[in-house]
Amino acid sequence: MLLTSLMFLGCQRVNIEEGIIDEGQECFKIVTPVATFFYQKEAGGFSSILDSEGNDWINFKKDTSEYYPFSAASSYRGLPNLVFRSADSGAGHPGFYQCVSELVASNKIRTTSKSGKWQWTWIFDKKYAILSVDRVDPEHPYWFLYEGTVGGKYRPHLQYWGTNVGGPNKSLPDYYFGNALYENWRWIYFGDEYTDRIFYIVQNVKDDLLDTFSYLGNTDLGIVSPDGMVVFGFGRRENATPLMNEEGMTFTIGFIEKKVMNKEDHSSVEKKIRNIMTE
Repeated sequence: MLLTSLMFLGCQRVNIEEGIIDEGQECFKIVTPVATFFYQKEAGGFSSILDSEGNDWINFKKDTSEYYPFSAASSYRGLPNLVFRSADSGAGHPGFYQCVSELVASNKIRTTSKSGKWQWTWIFDKKYAILSVDRVDPEHPYWFLYEGTVGGKYRPHLQYWGTNVGGPNKSLPDYYFGNALYENWRWIYFGDEYTDRIFYIVQNVKDDLLDTFSYLGNTDLGIVSPDGMVVFGFGRRENATPLMNEEGMTFTIGFIEKKVMNKEDHSSVEKKIRNIMTE
């Protein structure tokens, strides 16, 4: 088992450990002051992202009988789920075996698809993690997806979200019934009324592509199903179509220890996210 550490002013910032199994695959386990990440090496994606209280905001579960929409409670979940509808489909998505990942610095993981057509790098800081998309297949667009459980549970009616356009927002777009929201955003956060933090995702390079937000339940009842997940994507339009094709895109993910209950809270979070974008 290999343990590496990045030290800052004598205090532990980031620990990365190998030899860990999560949902049937070998992982890097990345421990930071605010989160614990489980990154499947051959998948090139996160199967679990735990906050400081141990709530899993991904909750990926390996499902051998995958089908729609049932697997919204299990194997559809993940982050960043980059590659879809090509020979490399599944690269970046937990549960797949399309990639090779290696630790290239004490806080840096590089993933390359087995075809060699895709490559990306994660850098882990004490406050957040940054993804750089370094190589893309020019024949196949990609997206950045977060599909998981806000606060560790699927309970849309107790959850909220916000973007650079405004928030907090408690609307409940239902993916199963075809009313997902599509707009162009720079950043987004997700929260739960019973959780004193939010999870945020920033697209650091501005574009004019459509992004999407909705909830997907795991039965034909739609959003009121007993289980399910958030469906969020940068560069995703109707009919599950990826839109991005640029190398050099970067994304930042992390937690902010604050519940967003009103516009004043949203403004406070917006300032924090803007500061992160300029660091």
